[in-house]
Amino acid sequence: MKYIISMGSNLGKSQEIMVNALRDLEKSSRWKTLKKSSFYRTAPWGKTDQPDFLNAVIETEWDGTPESLLRFLQQTENRHGRTREIHWGPRTLDLDLIYGENEERNTKFLTLPHLFFWDRPFVLVPLEEVEPEFIFKEQKIHDRIMEIQGYEEVKKEPASWEGGW
Repeated sequence: MKYIISMGSNLGKSQEIMVNALRDLEKSSRWKTLKKSSFYRTAPWGKTDQPDFLNAVIETEWDGTPESLLRFLQQTENRHGRTREIHWGPRTLDLDLIYGENEERNTKFLTLPHLFFWDRPFVLVPLEEVEPEFIFKEQKIHDRIMEIQGYEEVKKEPASWEGGW
């Protein structure tokens, strides 16, 4: 099954953390990276008195349930120093399960599609890069980004997945 994962970090060496996290994810025989966006610098969302985030989107195939994928993502966050002390607070690594092709969940553990993804430029702009024809609620992703003025809120970074700026 195909899924969209949003990655973010605003503590420590964010690019290095995200690159290493993706390498860890790719060690699983159940995970296959299909596409990855560029890195984007964005202001924090929700709790704004913290450093800017480095964000990206990964499109993956996962051999398992959405719940098993979310558990796998949370384990990876923890291995990379993620703590959950402040809601929407600073973090070394954030891996959000955003969207699953033909998958919907609404449980205490998992809401899919992610409740806020269609309102977050830091998800939509990188998602448009990997899936320019993405449509949600009968709206094209580009039109949604324009509607919420999302291009003004994110800045593409020169960083690469191979490392270096």
